[in-house]
Order: sequence, then C-alpha cells, then structure tokens
Amino acid sequence: MYDFITDLFNIDKKMIKKIEVISSKDLTEFHISLVSEKLRCPYCHGITHLHGFSKPKVINHPKLTDRKCIIVFKNNRYQCNECLRTFSGKNPFTFSNFKNSFLSMNNIMKSLSNLNYTYSMVAELNHISVTQVQRYFDSFVNIPKIRLPESIGIDEIHSKMAKRADSAYLCVMVDNKNRSLFEILPSRSKSELRRYFDRIPAEERNCVHYVTIDMWEPYKDIANTYLKNAIIAVDPFHVVKHLMDCFKRIRLNIMYQAEYNSNSYYLLKTWKDLIERDVYLDNEPVYNKRFKKKLNKRNLLDMILDVSENLTLGYRLKEMYLYFNENATEKDCESWFDSIYEAFREAQLPEYNEFVSILQTWRTEILNSFKRPLDDRKLSNALSENINGQIRTYLAVSNGVRNFTRFRKRCLLSLNRKVFYSINDQLKSDKYTTDKKQNN
Repeated sequence: MYDFITDLFNIDKKMIKKIEVISSKDLTEFHISLVSEKLRCPYCHGITHLHGFSKPKVINHPKLTDRKCIIVFKNNRYQCNECLRTFSGKNPFTFSNFKNSFLSMNNIMKSLSNLNYTYSMVAELNHISVTQVQRYFDSFVNIPKIRLPESIGIDEIHSKMAKRADSAYLCVMVDNKNRSLFEILPSRSKSELRRYFDRIPAEERNCVHYVTIDMWEPYKDIANTYLKNAIIAVDPFHVVKHLMDCFKRIRLNIMYQAEYNSNSYYLLKTWKDLIERDVYLDNEPVYNKRFKKKLNKRNLLDMILDVSENLTLGYRLKEMYLYFNENATEKDCESWFDSIYEAFREAQLPEYNEFVSILQTWRTEILNSFKRPLDDRKLSNALSENINGQIRTYLAVSNGVRNFTRFRKRCLLSLNRKVFYSINDQLKSDKYTTDKKQNN
C-alpha cells in the first residue's frame, strides 16, 4: 500500500509516519503525518527536538480524476534546545502558504502547454479557480530572449488584441528551419516592426538568410531595411490565391451575363468546381437529366469552356501558372515566369489586371520562392499558416482573448520547444497589462 500511496505524492515512503484515507462520494482525503527529522535551528543553528504538530494544512492534490482529492497535512513542530524558538518542519507537498500541491501546479502547467485547453477547462480539471490558474501561468512562464533564426516566416492573424490605431492584425513570426513560433507582435504595422528590429543588434540581424512573407508591402520594406543579408520570398500559396480570386471573377462576370437558368448559367453555377479546383475528370459517364445523356466530368468541362472565349483563355492562363508553380525549379523558373507574365499581359483580360500587377511588382520575390535551402522544401509560409491555424483554434475555443501579454506567453510556451515553465513561490499577475497600456 505504501508504494502506491507514495507514488501519489512523489515522496519517499520512509518519510511517512502515518496515512489515513477518508473517501466519500465527491472527495478523497489523505491525512498524512511525517517522521520527525534531526534538524538544526534556523535561527541559531542549535540542536532541536520534536515539539508537537502544526495546525493541519489542507492542500489541493488532484491526482484522482473522478473526484476532488486533498491532502490534510499535519506538519511536525520543532523547538531549539538552546534559544527555545519553535518552527515547522519542511513541507514536501507544496510551498509555504500555497493551497495547491506541486503535482497540482505541474498538472496545470502541462495542460496550459496545450492550446486546446482553456483556462476554465484547466481550472475545472484541477478544482481551483480560473484566476488562480492564470496567476500560476503568469508566474511560472518567463519568455527568454530568442535569437533571430536563419529563416523567418512572417504572417498575421486578425485579433481584437491588435493595436487598432495601427492595424487590426497581430504579427506572427516563425522559425522556418526549426519549425517553431518565435515571436508575436501586437501589430503588423511598419512602426511596430521597426520598434522590434531596432532593439536587435545588427550582428544578429545579419545572420538571417531567408524571409518568407505574404504580399504585405511593409514586410518587404522592413526586411530590406533591417535584414540586409536575407533573401525575401513571397509565399506561393498567396500568389495562387490571388490568381484563383481573379479567375473566379471571370466566371462570375460571364455567369451574371447569361440568361438565368440557361444551359450556360447552369454549367457555370453547378459545375464551377471543374474549372476552379483540381478534379478527376475521366470518371465513368453519368446520366445528366438536364442534357438527357450520359456525361463525365471532362465532357462537362468542355461544355463550360465553350460558353465563352474569355473564360477559355482565363482558364488556360490559370492552368499554365498552376503548372509552373508546381513544376518549375530554381534553374528554369526565371525564363518560364517571364513567358507566363507576357501571356497574361497580352491576354488583356480586365479581371487579371490585378494579378498582372502582382507578377510585375513581386517578380523577384516570387522567383526566390523556388529556392530550396531547407530540407529540399520551397521557401513558403506553410509553417506560418499551420501555426496560425493552431492559434485561431485557441482563440475560437477560448471565445476570444483580451490580454495580449498572457496570450503571447501561452502561444510561445505551446509552440516553441525552447520555452519552459518553472514552478516557484513568487506569484505575480499580468492581469493589468491592458490594451490601453499596449497602445501607449
């Protein structure tokens, strides 16, 4: 029995003098007293003797999952033979004046390392208040100075915590090489980015070799100003997204010009995925009630492209760029890109004007994305998007978060292997780090 009991409390069984277990429907109590020790007086270092017991201390200890569990600890009192002062023995279960055990605090911090747990969920699991959970988190997590990585991915996420005067977005920075989050800023504005990089020595900034961004102009300007040795690459996904948005406008413009419920309208409305997504076309023909014959998806695609010459041209250009994006290499991408750019420009489709401008403005950064310096992966913001997805999930399950300081610490603890928690007896709170203070 003692081996099992001591596993519950993480102490040597030889320390235990007596254990009494009292269990009810909703509560299990462990009444514990310890063997007396030969201690020196903390005041004069004289020899001491056992001098009774302290008032029993109730300590929350959520080792059992189906009910609340507490330790009722009867600590030994000692008296010095020389100065006659009395003092309590060591408490192996928690810090002085704490009501939760070391195990409880460790369980809380392990749960908070997972963004799928809210503070309320952790509080309920450990039978304590939400405020106390937040206070432990604020006290036990301190973010160290994280050196700029070799390859930085910069992205953003919409949040009410952002500095509204500058931007409605937080700036998220990731380490593309070590696959981790390394910083979150309260705004993606140029002024906030400038303040951040101004605090970093030039020697450290010059060690950054790659920066991946979306097409937000301040990111490019800041990278050119502060990260002078870095190659800047635009995330291919964002380029393709702009392309698909432009092609969608072509389809919609033609569909709205067609007579409602006509064959053209039906094809562009019902079978839009055939021209906007990667779909297997050579399926077995299926009977189509509208056309009263069997058709497979390739037949339907041909019928859609017959609706309009502009649609056909837009589709061919779109497929041309997607094939280039998927198959081009660092060696052949430049000439290939230039031929595609000319094809888009000469097509003179109004819906593609924005995309042509993107190809012209971001040519160098798009071509840089075909470099493969890290594990044979193209330079992209794939990791940033993945981490943003986890952060969005956290924001969703939390029903919104207002305290930016606490939010940043929580994300870094969960998404950076170099950030740890350290349980200590110095409690503090980040509660009063308000939005007003952040904006000053």
